[in-house]
Amino acid sequence: MNDWRNYIKENPGVLDDREPNEGHFKRFEERLNRLNKRELRVRSPMTYSFVLSIAASIAVLVLAGVRFFTPSVEADNQLVEKRMADEFLTTDHFYRGQMDRQIADIQCKLDNTDSPARAQLERDLQSLLDENTRFVEKIQTGENEELELFYLVKHYKTNLRALQFINEKLGKYVEC
Repeated sequence: MNDWRNYIKENPGVLDDREPNEGHFKRFEERLNRLNKRELRVRSPMTYSFVLSIAASIAVLVLAGVRFFTPSVEADNQLVEKRMADEFLTTDHFYRGQMDRQIADIQCKLDNTDSPARAQLERDLQSLLDENTRFVEKIQTGENEELELFYLVKHYKTNLRALQFINEKLGKYVEC
């Protein structure tokens, strides 16, 4: 291989003053065409696979972005359940506080009276509190949060009306 390089270096005029043999350009073009076709055949599958790999990479990135940057249905459901649970607990706390105020007022009036019905009223109040606790625990384990909340409010309003009635009746006789 070095022989022809040396020959060209030593004889630069050999290449410059001679014309190529007849048909040289035609053979050269044919050879180039064969090389180009072979090169295209070799590069085509490689080019297609390269383009497909880029497209697949972009698709994977898009899917990963969609998966990780958008909330899933499960996450939405868990968020709704958490909000409903928080709403349930907040509502329970609110109405339990109202009941506790009514009961405290009733207890004050009972402490200041010597009524024979006092023991019965204390048992009824304790029964009401126990039943309320059981109801809240039982209803909280259901599947329909909106329905649970509806019945929780209805239950507390019924209990509060009963406590207000007792408080008003006792208030006629004793002030706290």
